[in-house]
Amino acid sequence: MRSIQELQAAAITDTSTTQISEFQGTKFASDILKYGEDFRFLQQAVNIDTSILNTKDKTARLFFTTSHLSITKTHTEGAERTYTEMTNLDSLDVTPIWDLGAIAISKELVVTAAVELIELAKYMIAQDGEENVEAAIITALETASTNEVFGGDATATTNLETGDTITPDLIIVAKGQIRSLNGIPRLLILHPEQETDLLKYTQFTNASEYGSSEVVLKGEIGKFVGLKVMITTNVNAKTSGSTPVWGADGHEGFVIGQNAQGQWPATLVWKEKLSYDYEYLPRFANHYIYRDACYAVGLVQDAFVSVIHATDA
Repeated sequence: MRSIQELQAAAITDTSTTQISEFQGTKFASDILKYGEDFRFLQQAVNIDTSILNTKDKTARLFFTTSHLSITKTHTEGAERTYTEMTNLDSLDVTPIWDLGAIAISKELVVTAAVELIELAKYMIAQDGEENVEAAIITALETASTNEVFGGDATATTNLETGDTITPDLIIVAKGQIRSLNGIPRLLILHPEQETDLLKYTQFTNASEYGSSEVVLKGEIGKFVGLKVMITTNVNAKTSGSTPVWGADGHEGFVIGQNAQGQWPATLVWKEKLSYDYEYLPRFANHYIYRDACYAVGLVQDAFVSVIHATDA
């Protein structure tokens, strides 16, 4: 029998042996663990206009009133009435922009890949298309300028400092701004960075605690000082490099109201709704996945949006 010393000295075939890795098997997983995509609920908070859908028109003209019209009511007996001119009418032209995306995958890769690349490509191109619509809504809300509130004692984004985070007082002031212009505050949109600050306050009510008669919007996490709360990562980060410049890193939040008729301040205009297609071209031996859409978002009633400027920490 060989000694322990002799056995330890022997040449052992192990995982470091030359070329041995080629004899070891690899089993591929059948599923792909997908990257977390943002939540998309904001189309519930805009008006949808399809007036130019399936037409040859390029631009949609949205009409709105700019103020209450006071009608002259005094009258002299026997004389003709005094007429009031409708001077509170205005319009906004919204021209949709084309979104034409595509993914191409070679036949050689499709027939040798361990996963279904075509199905994965369809998923990816659809996710991106939906995200683009949400981002367009946020971009429109960012243009609101009638109502603004700032964290801490700041009076502009350049004055913001660390610690000027979102608070109940900021949100209450934002609600009041909309109320003062005859809007009905309905919705609070925040980035997850601000959600953590919000949950610290007792004014937050989780959606699971609502009564059975409460109508819950898709994506609504709860209520804060009477506002339905939605969280989305599509709210853009703001830094010292932003325009306008911010004094500290943060995000904007939005309090959005409706008028008495239930109309939202922003309108999503569709020229062509999101659609997807697929084809295989033998000529090139490629698989193609396409996305087509044409849309834009116009902010019609600026007064029903209050922009909250607050830091993340």
